[in-house]
Amino acid sequence: MKKTILTLAFTFIASFSAFSLPGTKQYIPDISGEYVYYRDRSFKNESIVGFLFYNESTYAARFYSPADEKNSTPERDITIYVSVNPESKAGMEFTGEKIQGAVSEQDTEIINYLHDLFYEFTSRRQKENLDSCKKINSQQDFHQFGGNVNILFNPYVPIFNIEEIKASDGQSIFSMETAGHLVSSTDESFSVFKGIEGLPKDKKRIFKKTKSQETEAEFGGQKIILDTMWKQSMENLWLLEDFAILSMTTMSVPEEQKNHAMDTLLRRLCQSTDLSYSIAPQRKITINENKISVMNIFYQPESENVTRDFKIITQNKGNGTISLLTLTIFDSVYQKNRSYFTKILESYKVSH
Repeated sequence: MKKTILTLAFTFIASFSAFSLPGTKQYIPDISGEYVYYRDRSFKNESIVGFLFYNESTYAARFYSPADEKNSTPERDITIYVSVNPESKAGMEFTGEKIQGAVSEQDTEIINYLHDLFYEFTSRRQKENLDSCKKINSQQDFHQFGGNVNILFNPYVPIFNIEEIKASDGQSIFSMETAGHLVSSTDESFSVFKGIEGLPKDKKRIFKKTKSQETEAEFGGQKIILDTMWKQSMENLWLLEDFAILSMTTMSVPEEQKNHAMDTLLRRLCQSTDLSYSIAPQRKITINENKISVMNIFYQPESENVTRDFKIITQNKGNGTISLLTLTIFDSVYQKNRSYFTKILESYKVSH
């Protein structure tokens, strides 16, 4: 259990590559292994569509739809792997393709649909200038989604920077469900994802608060008020039995990355990793001048664990470092003890 929470608490990828879609410049560059999944409501059956970035010349796209007895439709799980010309300025130019999972004539329609999305999303992203963390709303005509739509572009979203597409009546047609990063060549998070609707229910857990005295935890100019139920495991890490984990970290930022280090870090810390999926619609982010607070909910389908993950990122102007607080709690424990954990978070202070 501790291993699971530790993985969530310390997910930070410090790689700053220069990859982006052909013909585009990205405020936060993609890194190898980043992916994004969308709930696609343009289909009659429940469907998700995902895109994976390997490098500037290799991508994948996957369509998944579970079996539907009511409509007599089988499960569909189709993935295409494409090589592209990274120097193309006109749009997405395929130079090769491998298809996995297609077995019928109807599957050919899905493959063509994935091709269309590659072309259309790249072309529409090339026309937008995302040079900061600000989102952009763009009114466009999009045949594949029924005509007039509103596309919400967001630099925190990998690859096409598309967060959501809404119809002219405001109904969501295509919306981000999760985004993540493959941690190794054996990480199957992209290939086995089957979608997440709403807020999954965490396992029942028995956590009993006991009478305890307040204690101050401190690391690297950061302070927070805990109590004697928490046990210090490392210099910068504290455990509440197997129910919660808290850590404080300070990291240096290279001079050339300081202008958007906070935004890049936020994008990385919100990502799914190693079969632990961040649920994008449940996310809450608060951004101030030098501080970002974010709450993510992570779901692990194999173990059916649900964790609530709080992070506070502070840019220290005095020495150019970044301070990071992470508090991760099993959601069933959090739901019954909200005020307890809120009080802990509100006591957090950084002095630099």
